[in-house]
Amino acid sequence: MNFIEFSEGESAAFGDLEEYIFDWTKRSGENTIVVGSIHDGDIAGLVEYERQPSNQANYMWLLEVSSGYRGSAVAGELLAYVGRDSMEQGYEGFFFFEPKTSLYLFYQVKYGAKPSHGRYLYFDGEATRNLIVTYLGDSEE
Repeated sequence: MNFIEFSEGESAAFGDLEEYIFDWTKRSGENTIVVGSIHDGDIAGLVEYERQPSNQANYMWLLEVSSGYRGSAVAGELLAYVGRDSMEQGYEGFFFFEPKTSLYLFYQVKYGAKPSHGRYLYFDGEATRNLIVTYLGDSEE
C-alpha cells in the first residue's frame, strides 16, 4: 500500500471512477487535500480532509473505499493517514468528521472514534496511535 496526494487538477479528472459513489471531481472546500490509498496499482480508497489550525485538528470531509476493496483494511488505512497527518501538524492526532448516520456506531466500534457534539465523531491521540499501529504498522512515538 502507498498513499498519493492528488492535486486539484488530478482529482478533477476522476470523472470516470465507476467504483465510487461520491463525486471526487469536486472539492468540499478551498484548502482540502485528497489522498488515495494505492493497492496493486488501483486507487483502493480516497479521503478528503482539511488541516484546521484554529481547531488544532484535521477535519475529514469524505472517505470512500472503491467497490472492489470494500470490507478490506483500506478505510482504516485512510483514517490512520489523516490521523498521522494531524500528529505531523502538531494537532496531537486529533481529527473529526460527521459520518453517515448508518456508519455512526460502526466508526466507534471498529475504529475507536468517540462521539462529540451533534452527529460528529472524533479521534484523539490514543485512538489515532491505535489506528497507525493497526493499519500502517508503525508508531509515531
